[in-house]
Amino acid sequence: MSSAKLTVDINLILNWVTDAGQIALSQTADRSVDLKEDLTPVTAIDKQVEAFLLEKIARHYPGHSVLAEEGSARSGSDFTWIIDPIDGTRAFASGLPIWGISIGVLHLGEPYAGVFYMPVTGDVFWGTKTEAFHNDRPLKVQDAVDLHSPLAFIAVPSNFHRYFDTSFPRLRSFGSATAHLAYVAHGLATATVTRRLRIWDLAPVLPYLGFSETRLVYLNGENFQIGDLLHGEAAPQPLVAAHASIIDQLLNCIHANPGVSDNRD
Repeated sequence: MSSAKLTVDINLILNWVTDAGQIALSQTADRSVDLKEDLTPVTAIDKQVEAFLLEKIARHYPGHSVLAEEGSARSGSDFTWIIDPIDGTRAFASGLPIWGISIGVLHLGEPYAGVFYMPVTGDVFWGTKTEAFHNDRPLKVQDAVDLHSPLAFIAVPSNFHRYFDTSFPRLRSFGSATAHLAYVAHGLATATVTRRLRIWDLAPVLPYLGFSETRLVYLNGENFQIGDLLHGEAAPQPLVAAHASIIDQLLNCIHANPGVSDNRD
């Protein structure tokens, strides 16, 4: 992919996430987990990877704004880097393969470029508003998706059964919300349902969702608005992502469980 028209060098980001992945893989012997204030898990390696990426951004793009999951924040630029050092921390800490290092770049509050790298599997998903790649394979935009295919499935969080009901017959949980969204955009999963995610769970894939004909909507059918999450807030509702040809059908077969609160903030 050519980065000549980008102010931010996506090839440089690809190098950074590869190096960050090696840092994470080299220290998997220590997977001890602490709980943050919102009761989500964090490891020492999350913090180390975040520090590594922050140093790279500060060196190459001094003055750019930053919003990172483990608490680092800096404002004052038209460009904002959104970092999740390890998306899928539970999977990582359990020794499972579906976790990744996530970088998204916003320009004037809008998705600009993104990279999501999964060190164990070697998969990297990356792109902009006009093109996207899975490793070196360009994303091929689908005209339509067959919701009734025997291979169709919805990627869901592991506790989906607590918060949602669905009549759809096939669900899979891989452990990383960002991986789920990337799988949908690249045609590897039919759809994904999330809980109330934050911007770093979405940022690396948001730039090319429109290009891939993937719609991201709230469970009530309203379109996702990135402005809802620009300061690290949790999304106001669960989200559903799928190809535009099937999103309405999916919304009709997924429902929030009444009386079950999802207080992620």
